[in-house]
Amino acid sequence: MIERSHDDRGILLISLDFELHWGVHDTLEADDYRENLLGVRRAVPALLDLFGEYGIHATWATVGFLFFERRDDLIRGLPDEKPSYTDGRLSPYSLVQTLGRDEGEDPLHYAGSLIEVIRSHPHQEIGSHTFSHYYCLEEGQTGESFRADLRAAMAAARGRGITLESFVFPKNQLNPNYVGICREMGIKALRGNAPGWMYRPKASLAGKVARLLDAHANLSGHNCYPVSSIERTPPFNMPASQFLRPHSRRLRVFERLKLRRIRSDLTYAARKKQVYHLWWHPHNFGSHIAQNLAFLRRILNHYAYLRDRFRMRSLNMGELSRLLATPEAEAASAPEGKR
Repeated sequence: MIERSHDDRGILLISLDFELHWGVHDTLEADDYRENLLGVRRAVPALLDLFGEYGIHATWATVGFLFFERRDDLIRGLPDEKPSYTDGRLSPYSLVQTLGRDEGEDPLHYAGSLIEVIRSHPHQEIGSHTFSHYYCLEEGQTGESFRADLRAAMAAARGRGITLESFVFPKNQLNPNYVGICREMGIKALRGNAPGWMYRPKASLAGKVARLLDAHANLSGHNCYPVSSIERTPPFNMPASQFLRPHSRRLRVFERLKLRRIRSDLTYAARKKQVYHLWWHPHNFGSHIAQNLAFLRRILNHYAYLRDRFRMRSLNMGELSRLLATPEAEAASAPEGKR
């Protein structure tokens, strides 16, 4: 039961972009990233165990393709209208006919069994990361193809008895023109981007370098915010605060700085009774699993201290959206055909 008060306690919000190969298909061949992608099969249960140990509530924003366990079922679930990117390499649909027959044969492109594992753990929300890892700011795509994509994602989820209410734009390409479509489709919450030039979608090289530096030293501020600052019109925009960068041999000398940065942000959120939104991809933990889990445990140890001292709490995006909802907001966000 979620308390109805808003700014009485700090909140740790966690969202994960669950993609497997669909999230990197246009930049990496499956075999080139195979260790990370296969490692998700071990990382997800380990993350769930760790979340359970610390009472962590999380949103798993899942690519719609992953809801299927067999190629024939996936093909039947494809939307009639597909994205028409000017750069054809961005579309994943050319891969569909090359997929293995099922999840057992092709664990890099299906995840029905993993979704069921996630669902079996308390306080874990399955959200949407679009159907096809749809890029909302790329040249050639349209609002109608986005609508068809999101509708296909919702149908795939319904096939498993899941209603999608939280949404994350792939590659953080938040398109303001599509927020209304999300509302029409019944989305209650979305993850926005942290403020500042370095966190704009499709960042330049300078922006990417600045984000890397910001992960280790406080360049952009704590990027926390009070619940009262979230506009009360659904879908409620819950901006990201920080990306949890995975273990890197090249950057391991800076691990202490990265940990100090996140701990400092969490402490600020707890003291100021604000939201801290941490996110990453499960495949980020697919290699160096032990090191990544150990680092996350150190973060969650600090969260546990703040929970005990300042009553900080953990919520997923769906839970926070229900905290924010009013009868008027619920009516405005009712899905198509239910208003």
